[in-house]
Amino acid sequence: MDTLDDLEKLFPLFKAPIAQAVLDGPGLCIRCKSQAGARFNDACYDCFRSGNIDAVIDTEFGMVTREDAVLGRTHGIPLHDPSSVTGYKLTQHPVDPRFPDDHWYHVHIESEYLSELLRTPKYHTWQGETWLFCCQRPMEFRGSLPADLFSGDLDSLPSEIGDFLSSPDWQRTTGERHESLTYYAFTCPACKAIRYNEDCD
Repeated sequence: MDTLDDLEKLFPLFKAPIAQAVLDGPGLCIRCKSQAGARFNDACYDCFRSGNIDAVIDTEFGMVTREDAVLGRTHGIPLHDPSSVTGYKLTQHPVDPRFPDDHWYHVHIESEYLSELLRTPKYHTWQGETWLFCCQRPMEFRGSLPADLFSGDLDSLPSEIGDFLSSPDWQRTTGERHESLTYYAFTCPACKAIRYNEDCD
């Protein structure tokens, strides 16, 4: 299956088949008004990659908007125990007096990494994307993998996903499946670790 790289639409954080990217069909770019065969948030590739298109993406550390990216932080997540998020600087939101037990924290990520994430297509999901992080940066999305490709042993799942990604046979992911459980696989561009989250219809 073709990737966006194969079409010379380079996205450092999206390394999955084109069919797994959320794209808009052909039409005029909302920014430069040029005709585009595929659009990203209704923009042509060049305008989308410029970073001047409003985009929002959901992550394991909360939503990220252009304003958040400039500030080098996510919008935040609720935490009862901030020490559960290790390796990242956290800043607590002001406590809302109407909800004194709710404690939200911004998670700080370098602005350049969050800006790159906002210039990356979302991936198709059942319930909505949750981009993962490692080494204090966004991971590369490697693909949506149906659970029935694997043995079902959760202890060996990361190595099984790694084996698939080392020589992906995407045709195996497009046939008839017996279950809707899907793993969204990511690899770290720094340490090469594999992480995944799961979703079902």
